[in-house]
Amino acid sequence: MNADMIAAWAVENGFHAMDSGNYRRHDDAGVITIEIKRMSFLLIDERQGLRPRLISRLFKDISLASGSGRLQGLLRDRKIVSTGVV
Repeated sequence: MNADMIAAWAVENGFHAMDSGNYRRHDDAGVITIEIKRMSFLLIDERQGLRPRLISRLFKDISLASGSGRLQGLLRDRKIVSTGVV
């Protein structure tokens, strides 16, 4: 998995590019931000009334075969529909 694949997944799943490497999506539950770094990404899940949840993963820890499923799994209790990209 790499930065381009994470970015493509984010766009295909309703995230809007903030600037290079940062994507954000608003929904009824709150805001989700994905910050793509050089060798990893950080997911920030900010729900109304709760403390932000931070999840960081190295690209090398997410295989190509299960990439979209693994990303989807990080957001399992949020209603983000995967399009199969990644």
